[in-house]
Amino acid sequence: MFIRELKIADNILLLLLILLIMGGCKSTKYVPEGEKLLTRVKIDSDTRNVSNDELRSFVRQQENIRILGFWKFNLGIYNLSGRDETKGFNQWLRRIGEPPVLFDSSMVDLSVDQMRLHMRNRGFFHASVSDTVVYPSDKKARVEYDVESGPRYRLNDVYYHIEDETVKDLVFSDTVNTVMRRGRPFTVEMHNRERDRITELLRNNGYYSFSREYIYFIADSSGGGRMINDTLVLMRPPEGVPGVTSDGNHAQYAVRDVYFQVGSDLAHTLGDDRSQDFLADTINYNGYYIIYEDELDFKPDVLVNSNYIIPGDIYSAELADRTQILLSGLRIFRYINIRFREIDGQVDEQGRKILDCVIHVDPGKYQSYSVEIEGTNSSGNLGAAGNIKYQHKNLFKGAELFTLNTRLARQNQFVVRSGDEERFNTMEFGAESSIVFPQFLMPFRIEGFRQRYNPSTTVALGYNYQRRPDYTRTIANARLGYNWRASRYSYHSFFPFDFNLVNIPSLSDNFRSTIEDTFLEYAYQDHLIANLNYSYLFNEQEMGRRPRDFRFFRFSFESAGNLFNLTSPLWSNSNNEGKNYNKILGIRYAQYLKGDVDLRYHKVINRHSSVTYRLFAGVGVPYGNLDVLPFEKRYFSGGANSIRAWPVRSLGPGSYKEESLSFYNQTADIKLEANVEYRFPLVGLLEGALFVDAGNIWGLRAENSPEGGAFKIDRFYQQIAVGSGFGTRFDFNYFIFRIDTGLKLRDPAESSGERWIPLSRSYSWDDVAFNFAIGYPF
Repeated sequence: MFIRELKIADNILLLLLILLIMGGCKSTKYVPEGEKLLTRVKIDSDTRNVSNDELRSFVRQQENIRILGFWKFNLGIYNLSGRDETKGFNQWLRRIGEPPVLFDSSMVDLSVDQMRLHMRNRGFFHASVSDTVVYPSDKKARVEYDVESGPRYRLNDVYYHIEDETVKDLVFSDTVNTVMRRGRPFTVEMHNRERDRITELLRNNGYYSFSREYIYFIADSSGGGRMINDTLVLMRPPEGVPGVTSDGNHAQYAVRDVYFQVGSDLAHTLGDDRSQDFLADTINYNGYYIIYEDELDFKPDVLVNSNYIIPGDIYSAELADRTQILLSGLRIFRYINIRFREIDGQVDEQGRKILDCVIHVDPGKYQSYSVEIEGTNSSGNLGAAGNIKYQHKNLFKGAELFTLNTRLARQNQFVVRSGDEERFNTMEFGAESSIVFPQFLMPFRIEGFRQRYNPSTTVALGYNYQRRPDYTRTIANARLGYNWRASRYSYHSFFPFDFNLVNIPSLSDNFRSTIEDTFLEYAYQDHLIANLNYSYLFNEQEMGRRPRDFRFFRFSFESAGNLFNLTSPLWSNSNNEGKNYNKILGIRYAQYLKGDVDLRYHKVINRHSSVTYRLFAGVGVPYGNLDVLPFEKRYFSGGANSIRAWPVRSLGPGSYKEESLSFYNQTADIKLEANVEYRFPLVGLLEGALFVDAGNIWGLRAENSPEGGAFKIDRFYQQIAVGSGFGTRFDFNYFIFRIDTGLKLRDPAESSGERWIPLSRSYSWDDVAFNFAIGYPF
């Protein structure tokens, strides 16, 4: 007999059993005689100006990895291995586990020196760091570091001693941006930032050969009062090095010519004489030389419009970096290299030395296709999906990206209600084509906009067919939009035209009778959505770099139907037929406003683990021509990227519980959601996660909401659903395969007083949801 219910006591017992098995292995099992296991490293500091995590990075020997601050899972895996090293299973356990960290007293002395030096670099010149080694047993050692910071020194007066008179005015003109200000704590980092600021300033103003090594500081604390008088010295270059003028000052450089060298098989080297005959074809396009062999595969504008380096201008390192970014963003080059070559013995009319810029680009393959077959599992419902994707990255020889994507998916689903199991199938197929132009397609030209904001224009068409047991639906889509990058982390997207034609040719009799004479009836009729939408994205996350804290913020807003409504007097008499709404081509159009906010914060706890917080809030307000939000624009909750203890579309609205339908389809106008996820390594490419999700969806108006589903300010917090669970992630570098198991903790659909499930009843399999997905949930 299949057991459907699990007792809480059984769950707790099973968990304790697992922990006992993992913890039962003696932690010192593989600690040799005469050695000691480093069990704990503790830091006590009397200042909040330097965090313990910051100091911990200077500890030369750390204990074994801990999960949740206490569980040495990786060491436990290692200790599960047997002593026979010839057996493959033992070798495998040791390979995926972590060997014991053996205490090394020399590392303690080195850690003390490193922490003391760091405290001095942070302005605590009289800081003291001491260590205490405790031996809890013959084979264990614990190290405690005690940091006494002492008084902190601060910056008093700042002086500049600039030996090169030709750069003095430029340096002084930018002192408003200095980080060295009276009263600030004196730190080495402040010196480094000031070096970088001045070096960047000079290199962006023609001083090609300047480097931060020409700047040093003289700090004087003899004035007393724990104040530092600091002098910045900018040296003249020594004789015999590049970038020196005849009078011994730093040389300023100007760009004479810019060469674009296309391809990797050119059998020549650019020399100093620009009048030479090249072994490849050369064209002069708007003052730029483009060198290529055989045939140029793209328009010269592709290169020129992605370039900041202008002949005749002074050298700027920042403009070279921006050019590199713009060219990389075209995605048609597999190799990009920008180099500058000094022309010896030549100067321009202003006496500046001369540079030629050579930008070498090597085109990659323009066309590609991919076939993807994936298995899907949504809360135990198995299915399969296939995608065929074709791309052409240079469609009209202007670096236009053309994409054609087709998809076919099928899923077998079942839902258990009142002890009966009902099965049904869903099917979906569709195609979407899009062209992304690396510029703004507008009737007027914005000079220099490409160089400043890396804009693009997207034109897309799509068609999607969905067959579910409750309805069959088709969606035709056409859209035109613009994207641009405002800064390193900020992005904008504006789609003035987003057209969706939704056709619902059939509804099941059961579903029709369920929604008849309710607000949902209008959501499942043919309708037209013509909206404009805007979104702003701020994302500090940088892939491929050392993990660090980052913030993520996204704001989206869209408006639909207003243009149609303004022009309705021109045609409403013929199409309205006396009803209180308007139609276009016989189809009712939607009218609404919708906006949502997604806020995330990723906090790195230590070198192995991190915590991610997420808050989402969204609301859609239907009005005018259609009383409800179109089904495609309504919010839903549950699933792999939402509240993972509930299947997708199965939660809410509010405390409403759907019992008449054999499938999940709950949607609403308002959504609130909060998530916390703790991530940590397990073994090899396997990572673990513990998470808590909370939130729900609600209807905006009581008359358009099911019972208990409307948002009420005095009770919405009582309808918050809470789920928790454990996740495993397989990190394959290029993608992450995720399995999250969610368990309901608080179910707002239960009766008042019984919503906290662990305190009111036994668990059943209906309280557990399994989620399979690609990538992190947020």
